[in-house]
Amino acid sequence: MKLLRKLFGAKNKVEPIKAAPIVVAEVKPPKPVITLDVVEQTNDENELLKLASDGTTSPLRQAAAEKIHSRELLEQLAKTAKTKDKNVFKIVKAKLDVFKAEDAKLAELEISAARICEKLERHVHQEADALFKAKLSVLESEWAALGQVSTDIQNRYQVALSACENKMAARAQAIADEEEKITLDQQALQLAQEAYNNLKAMAQDIYRAAHIDDLVNANYEAKIQELGNAIRLAANRQLPLEKLTKEFEQRKQQTLNLIDQIKTSGTAQQIADMLQQAEDSETIKNAQQKLQQFAKSARELGEELPETLHAAKAKLDAIWAERHQAEQAAKNSLREFSELARKGLWAAEQGFVRKARAIQKELEEKRVQLVAATQELPKGIQAKLDDFEAQLAKLGDWHEFAVTPKKEALISQMQALASSSIDPEVLATKIHELQDSWKEVSKGAQQQDDDLWQQFQQASAVAYAPCKEFFEAQSAAREANLTKRRELVNQLTAYLNGYDFTNAVWKDVEQTLKTARAEWQTYWPVPRKAGNELQKEFETLMEQLFGKITQEYENNKAAKQQLIEQAQTLLDNADLRAATESVKQLQAQWKTIGKSWHKEDQQLWQEFRKHCDAIFARRSEAFEAAKAARDAVAQQADALIAQLADFANRSVEELKAAKAEIEAIQASFLALDLPKEAAKFLQQKFAAGLTAIATKRDSARAQAAEQSWKDLLNALDAIRNYELAVIAQKPAEQLATEKNALEVLIANTPRWPNGYFNSLQQRLAKADAITAADQTTNTQAMKILTIRAEILAGQESPASDKQARMAYQVQLMQQGFGQRDTSFEPLLTEWILLSGVSNADYATLLARFNHCREQMMA
Repeated sequence: MKLLRKLFGAKNKVEPIKAAPIVVAEVKPPKPVITLDVVEQTNDENELLKLASDGTTSPLRQAAAEKIHSRELLEQLAKTAKTKDKNVFKIVKAKLDVFKAEDAKLAELEISAARICEKLERHVHQEADALFKAKLSVLESEWAALGQVSTDIQNRYQVALSACENKMAARAQAIADEEEKITLDQQALQLAQEAYNNLKAMAQDIYRAAHIDDLVNANYEAKIQELGNAIRLAANRQLPLEKLTKEFEQRKQQTLNLIDQIKTSGTAQQIADMLQQAEDSETIKNAQQKLQQFAKSARELGEELPETLHAAKAKLDAIWAERHQAEQAAKNSLREFSELARKGLWAAEQGFVRKARAIQKELEEKRVQLVAATQELPKGIQAKLDDFEAQLAKLGDWHEFAVTPKKEALISQMQALASSSIDPEVLATKIHELQDSWKEVSKGAQQQDDDLWQQFQQASAVAYAPCKEFFEAQSAAREANLTKRRELVNQLTAYLNGYDFTNAVWKDVEQTLKTARAEWQTYWPVPRKAGNELQKEFETLMEQLFGKITQEYENNKAAKQQLIEQAQTLLDNADLRAATESVKQLQAQWKTIGKSWHKEDQQLWQEFRKHCDAIFARRSEAFEAAKAARDAVAQQADALIAQLADFANRSVEELKAAKAEIEAIQASFLALDLPKEAAKFLQQKFAAGLTAIATKRDSARAQAAEQSWKDLLNALDAIRNYELAVIAQKPAEQLATEKNALEVLIANTPRWPNGYFNSLQQRLAKADAITAADQTTNTQAMKILTIRAEILAGQESPASDKQARMAYQVQLMQQGFGQRDTSFEPLLTEWILLSGVSNADYATLLARFNHCREQMMA
């Protein structure tokens, strides 16, 4: 009652339900309850197979199916669970799909292994050159990545691999023999080169000899003879030593000449000592001749002079330089004095009194120095000096007479400017011009003109007053621009010192250079002297910044040239795929390198692109050839697909007869090495052809299966009509006729649903003994059976059967959940065995039951 309250509510009064009697054929003792814990503790897969097939609950069957791993048992379980428990079937199907995937993977692995063996067998016939081992290594790597394969494939691989290794070993032996000969020849060449180098080193030892006795004691002539013998021994191997032998003989003779020279003139140390002690010119010249002879011998031998002779040569050069400098200084002084006298004469002739007199004073000072050094002036210079002094005396007399009127005129002009309204800058220019004229007029004046000067100064101050404010503003602007320029220099200095040029963004650096230059130009005008000094500092910083960019450009240029060289070497690479991949990598690297000088960058790019295009052109040719081969394979595949499509249009009987032919087409298709770009599409088309054939077969099977159900239901209806005739006690002749027709119908039916023909025969065998009471009982049992089918299929029952369905479900709860229906097959068996149901109920019940059957099959 508590359970009923939970179902219908505690406030409702529960009335006993009068359910129709349930026909139970046989009461069996309850089965022991098997829980999930039992499944967890069971490892016997045969026991788990029974639980997965016949377990009382779906979770129990699913748990048992999850623990089964044997492929054979999973295939058995799939057959029973397909129509019995869809959840268990999904679990089993997923596990079997794993096995099928492994089978497909193994098959693909065998095909890949066979292809590697074919490549290896073809590789044996290739030339054992430098690429032979590299290609073999690639094939070995591909084989190592495969995993476990069959023994036959492994043996095939080992035979081909051994053949390749034997070919490489034979090639290696031939190379070793050649290398041994090369080694001996290299040793002979090395011996000859060492003899020549020893001869060259001997010249240094000879130069360093401190005394002639050292040469005699060292016995250099005998050593030179021994080195000559070594050269002749090396030449016996018929090596190309003509050039080396010639150079050896030439240096040998030069070295012997050096020894004779030292014996005659003395050693380098002796010559150096001579120069150190030399005082007169004759000794110096003698040492100089010997030094020149040593230098000549050194040039012939290509050797450096000893340090002692370097010091002696430096001292000799210093002596001659000092004498030359003194002579040149005297000549320059005379030339300067003569030029100064000429300028003084010109100034006097032009009336520049002040300038002429300044030159006269300077000439007097220089004349004292020259007379002290040369004792007397040359006649030509003395004549110029006399002319200059005469002309200067004439100029003094005339200047005193002409200068005063000019100064008075300049004062008048300056006073006129004081009352003008012209532009301050133009006014300042005119004032400066008048001041310059005053200075020019005043040059060389002897008279006292302070009054005129004071008038001129006063007029200048009055005239300049309007310009003062203008130029003060200009001065302030110059100072402001100077400050901004100084700030810009400080910013550039901080930028150069603080910026990480190893990871520079060079586009930004170039923009900084341009911006700094443009900003510098805007800060103008500036004070001249300070601006010039700051300009030098700015230009130095800009040169440093430009140097950074230049270095980066040069580095980029070198990097691109290196990529060009690498691309050029790839032109001769026989491995086209490797060459193409490498050139793609080079192109990617090219993009990462910054720019260089524009014109050179374009030239480098054109050259690099030329090499890349050549490699891609080779690849295109290879692609075209490969594409032609792939197209041929694709055409073969299309032909096989067309054959398969033709079979899909044939009848089921023709398909059965052509099974071997279809399998042969499938094997031929799988043996094709399909092109990658079309493999998926062709495989899909081929799979679609197979699917079409399989669909046609499945459709035929489905139609046959559905027809077998129709035949079964027709047979059951015919048996039911016969049973109704028996219940109605029709005449024996009529019953015999109907039974004969019924037996003919059953005998002529070609196919029955699997597992139900025996039940059909049992019902037919009991048809003659049916009674009216059986009819009533079986009709009620068929109603309950229909309700059970609707519960199992998840279908709603009609409103008229709601109460009966409720009563059945309550009865199930009272008996225990283990009595529930879990599959539809037992219900079908019970339906077949229910005989004699009346026409009034049968049609409706059949429609409801058959609808549930179709839902469960779907």
